[in-house]
Amino acid sequence: MELRIIEKLDNILRILQNKIPKDNYMDIGQVAEYSSMSRSSIRRSCSLGTLKFSDKHGKHLFLKSDVERWIKNG
Repeated sequence: MELRIIEKLDNILRILQNKIPKDNYMDIGQVAEYSSMSRSSIRRSCSLGTLKFSDKHGKHLFLKSDVERWIKNG
């Protein structure tokens, strides 16, 4: 939870300084840590189509903006 607050504050600071943060890719472990959700819940959301992902490289990769949208929309 604290990590998300610090990241959000860093993003606000970058925006105020006219430095837009990049939309980085995250793997399923990073999404689980970032969202405090289990890996099985993340995989279920992927199969239901509620969480967008890319699997071009043989593993699920998620854009941070898609993960944040998924968290906000429940």
